[in-house]
Amino acid sequence: MKKVLLVFSIVSIIVSCQALAQKQDTPETVFNIPLTKTSTQAGVSITLVAVLEDSRCPIDTTCIWAGKAVVKILVSGADQELQEITVVFQNESQSVIATTEDTVFTALKLLPYPDGSIGKEVGYQLQVSKKGIKL
Repeated sequence: MKKVLLVFSIVSIIVSCQALAQKQDTPETVFNIPLTKTSTQAGVSITLVAVLEDSRCPIDTTCIWAGKAVVKILVSGADQELQEITVVFQNESQSVIATTEDTVFTALKLLPYPDGSIGKEVGYQLQVSKKGIKL
């Protein structure tokens, strides 16, 4: 009886390892979306509508707090209605903004990071990652 349980356990482990090996993530793709522009990837459209706040501490500056950036985006997909989402970037946080059956979209950061220049056009872009999951 012990031998049967041992063989059963070994077979179960092997089958589980094979299942995990087959379910691997596909490589991550990173792309930028300029302010007021739309990018469509894997059937999901993402638009950077507005930068509502950018109080991030500029590079090479000492600040009391790191600040944050707040953006408004529109997301739509084949099976999703148009959604307006507010994303807050604070302390290097990232937010999942859309998912499909086999893809996850994550808002990584708002570019460019402030550098302290005044009067310069900013040219904001939302950096997004697209990561597929093999099932």
